[in-house]
Amino acid sequence: MENSQEMAFNIFLDSFKKNVSKVGFKNTIQKDYILKTLYLSKKHLTADDIFLEIKEKYNMSIGMATIYNAIKFLHEMHLVNLLNIGDGTIRYEFNHEIHHDHLICTNCSSIIEFTDEIIEEQQNTIAKKYDFYLKEHIMILYGICEKCQKVDSNS
Repeated sequence: MENSQEMAFNIFLDSFKKNVSKVGFKNTIQKDYILKTLYLSKKHLTADDIFLEIKEKYNMSIGMATIYNAIKFLHEMHLVNLLNIGDGTIRYEFNHEIHHDHLICTNCSSIIEFTDEIIEEQQNTIAKKYDFYLKEHIMILYGICEKCQKVDSNS
């Protein structure tokens, strides 16, 4: 039996397929599984994570080029966000249209998502002050997470 998140994904996927077929995008089962993996994930996934999850969860063979090409397309469609945490590996997350920013631990690479209305308002105020049309933004704050601070203080 499907859970509510999988049901929501299937509704989304039907709509997505209808819309992208209008612009000439050829859909494949591999792309569906890439999208599903990102949609259902609670984490920021690397391309390798996506590859392994599809292989293990769906018992499907998929090439890394297929993953990268699909992610590029999904990013251009504003369905996937790219996150560079500074370790040389890009991570991906599905864009559920709930804007959030990130705190990145430079010790353990953990990622904490947060939203803050005051920060969002301030960014809009700054853009308006400089007569700048703000289309999107990415805010990443780097530091040491609580867990790593405790480890450091116990050393």
